[in-house]
Amino acid sequence: MENELPPDNLKNLWQNQSVETVQMSLEQVRQKAESFQKRIRNRNLREYVAAAFVFAGSGYLLWRIPELRLAVGLLLAGTIYVLYQLHTRGAAKTVPESLALDTCLAFHRRELERQRDLVRDVWKWYLLPFVPGLLAVVAVPLLHSPPAEWIGAWPFILLCSAMFYAIWRLNKRGANKLQRQIDELNSMNRESL
Repeated sequence: MENELPPDNLKNLWQNQSVETVQMSLEQVRQKAESFQKRIRNRNLREYVAAAFVFAGSGYLLWRIPELRLAVGLLLAGTIYVLYQLHTRGAAKTVPESLALDTCLAFHRRELERQRDLVRDVWKWYLLPFVPGLLAVVAVPLLHSPPAEWIGAWPFILLCSAMFYAIWRLNKRGANKLQRQIDELNSMNRESL
């Protein structure tokens, strides 16, 4: 076709186009920061509710299968560690009312970075603490059964592995999304200088 530009010209045209500067008011930045903190509070609340189910389920397991005492103890220890990490490293902070635009942007950026780092390391503080308890849940019954029945543990092991992988991938995607938001704030800050 006659009207088509060669690929090099398309690339140059795309790279040399003018970019609109995105400006945000103090109120818009504050709203974004408050919305983000609300999402963090909701995430943490969901984790606390899930932990309550773990504690209830652990009580039931101890009542029904006393041989799993060690495994349940390890799962509870992992749950307590995760809750501690979530509370100390992942708690939402309140957006101060008296912030100027630059300070509000800096606060929001720090919070995005803190949460990005938390979800980036999810395998260390969230997944790994459950591994000893889950291994014990599998190992204790196997110790009391003949080797021919050990194959029955594989569905549980595969299910746990798939869940761990899915949680890790979701958090990795979340960390990437947070990084994009940080980059957007950084570019806004450079453009305003």
